Amino acid sequence: MPIEPWLPRSFSPSTNVVLRRCVFEGDGWQIYDTANDGRVLIAQQSLFRRWNENGLIVGGEAVEFQFGAEAYACIEGGRGYRLECVDDSEPPSGFADCESFVASVAATRKLCPETALNDAVYLERLSRLLPCYTPAPRVDDAHLVGYWITGGVNVSLRSTRRLRALAPWLTGAQIGRLADSLGLVGAGAGSFDSAADEDAASLVSPASEGSREQGTLLDFVLPGRPLLEAFFNEHVVDLIRNEARYKALGLGFPGAILLHGPPGCGKTFAVERLVDHLDWPSFSVDSGSIGSPYIHETGRKIAEMFDQAAKVAPSVVVIDEIDAFLSARDGGAGGQHRIEEVAEFLRSIPRATENRVLVIGMTNRLDSLDPAVVRRGRFDHILSVDMPSEADVNALLESRFREVPVEHDIDIPSLARILAGRPLSDVGFIVREACRIAAKSGASRVAAGHLKMAIAAAPVRGAAEVKARRIGFL
Repeated sequence: MPIEPWLPRSFSPSTNVVLRRCVFEGDGWQIYDTANDGRVLIAQQSLFRRWNENGLIVGGEAVEFQFGAEAYACIEGGRGYRLECVDDSEPPSGFADCESFVASVAATRKLCPETALNDAVYLERLSRLLPCYTPAPRVDDAHLVGYWITGGVNVSLRSTRRLRALAPWLTGAQIGRLADSLGLVGAGAGSFDSAADEDAASLVSPASEGSREQGTLLDFVLPGRPLLEAFFNEHVVDLIRNEARYKALGLGFPGAILLHGPPGCGKTFAVERLVDHLDWPSFSVDSGSIGSPYIHETGRKIAEMFDQAAKVAPSVVVIDEIDAFLSARDGGAGGQHRIEEVAEFLRSIPRATENRVLVIGMTNRLDSLDPAVVRRGRFDHILSVDMPSEADVNALLESRFREVPVEHDIDIPSLARILAGRPLSDVGFIVREACRIAAKSGASRVAAGHLKMAIAAAPVRGAAEVKARRIGFL
């Protein structure tokens, strides 16, 4: 959606500042490029006053001015400094950028210990993150920094191994220094005190590394899906956490898992949460990563991906829409080329378990898969994930509302009855939409009225929306 600037081009809100185009906007603020290749932040007076009251902007750091009937404040970003929205920022150009951002988070936290910063404005010149005070779920600072460094990936600064895979230009020692600056307990530079220590750590075998991680692996939590949560804890987390105990009885690494169910039932969300929880290197199999128009090339890419996963094991391979790769070979589609691809998967999946690679597949069309795929030994566990029940929705709403300031008039059981049977993605959207409506109206808490408006604005999608059409014959 195009931005509608509050101020005209060439307007001067303060001395030596001439506005050019508006490049970012949010609730109560806009960022403009200026004629001297810098940027300025223009904030509505109500938001600026709140920053001032919290000590985030003080003294002569801003210039207040009037334009028409509106009162604003102008804060200069300076040349060569970053001035941008945290959730829509340019990737860092090096470790110095990361240090500046972490220092800004730490400085802001001293003034606003509990305020959500995931939608804040990053003002590098003043080492501040200026919050928008929207009633949205707060993201912890470790995830906030990881998100900023990786350009939008939900990864924690504590997850050294995964963060290095996503930002290979960062060393373990540098990540430790960032963690120390942020005040994270147990995640500091002591993990990699020097380059020599880091090199030594990279020589640790996968088996010993997995053993080191097992002792700290907590129970997996999946709001809104208690049965799926229990399954993953019993058949994945517990096997990893107590590997020696299971190995003594002849049980090894968790076998491959296949989730099937209608679109929107929450399969992808559940798998993403599990991957984040395990904090292992993950590989996604899709047409973009392994597809090729050349004969034999797709099969080669499949084998290479599983080999790469084995080299950094323990790891996870996620195959979304698995029916696109492993549909029945006698279905008349693809010929010999297709048969080779299926055969390569059938060879790779059992070997993956031996190599400490967890394979998770997802499909909306279980009946279309090749019979050799769905037998045990390939996918040991095939789980049906249906649309959420009332109890599932109730559990998800309770989890979401613990993270959001709400009024006492919200009746979660009644909401769960209304939303039962709808995709969990719909439930998450309705909560976010209610937060947006509350913020727009100037409320500091989400109320029942905001939720009612959000539900009205989010009708059921899918077959229920499609009106029956009559077909006539002449």
